[in-house]
Amino acid sequence: MMTRPYPFTRILIPYDGSPSAKKALEWAAHLARAGGDDVGQVALLRVIGGGYMARHIKNVDLRVTRMDQVAAWRRMRQHHLDHEILPLLEEGKRFLQEKGIVAPIETRVAEGKIGEEIIRLADEGGYDSIVMGRRGLSPVKGLLLGSVTRQVLSLAQRMTVFVVSQEAVFNPDCPISPLLLPVDGSEPSLAAVRQGATLARRWEHCQPNLTLLHVVDFVKVGASLNTGTTQLVKEGEAVLASGRQILQEAGLKGPLADKLLVGHPSRIIAEEAEEGHYALILMGARGLSSLKQLLLGSVSSDVLYRASRAIVGIVYL
Repeated sequence: MMTRPYPFTRILIPYDGSPSAKKALEWAAHLARAGGDDVGQVALLRVIGGGYMARHIKNVDLRVTRMDQVAAWRRMRQHHLDHEILPLLEEGKRFLQEKGIVAPIETRVAEGKIGEEIIRLADEGGYDSIVMGRRGLSPVKGLLLGSVTRQVLSLAQRMTVFVVSQEAVFNPDCPISPLLLPVDGSEPSLAAVRQGATLARRWEHCQPNLTLLHVVDFVKVGASLNTGTTQLVKEGEAVLASGRQILQEAGLKGPLADKLLVGHPSRIIAEEAEEGHYALILMGARGLSSLKQLLLGSVSSDVLYRASRAIVGIVYL
């Protein structure tokens, strides 16, 4: 049996009090409590973005060039902090404490572009995980309008980002089960399996159900019609075998299954998650630049927008 260190030792939680953020806070509490003494820091972050300025800028003389030098603006900002932002963060902190989190809990406030600030502070603070809620945007709206979630996913590196929707459903006694682990043979996807194995060991008492899933892209199947699909099946089985080896080395005793399916990868993963009522999808992110993700999308971000009931964890190396 191979024992791995807990991968989520510094957890950053962007928090705005919305229903999805509260659901994310609940999941973060489970994640931190499972880590116990291995978790060294939990931080609640509120980023004041452009929306607040847009609502109040009509009250400020635009002939000035420095907003922070305007007394009226400073008073509005401080009132916003004292009566809305800080009480909200303290409420979130009390929630975590009541859930039995033993790690130090910090509250932070930042200003700027929300997604960029979340990643900047995560990098500066050495956070290995972000747990955030998401609003109900369709893939098209997310592409055209932009979203904090999309921006965070495009900028994240060397961390795991958990995205939780308001519709997320999980059992408080075993919040990672059933767990879906999509694998494609890449190192990020295998890293996700390792993290899944560690989480399963932490919740070993409830014997979580784990499923490895490899999807053969239908484009590859179409290209191989003349030569046969035997090689694709063989490659898929090898990918699943590498994932099984990781889970077996972790000494897991709970139910373990694997599936080899054909189709559009993100659609198949999301459909499997919905039909199987999975609580968590944990998968690796491929190395696309933010521009490529914006123009082409990615499997992980597409899964995120298609799967509404499952928590989606994306591992970045």
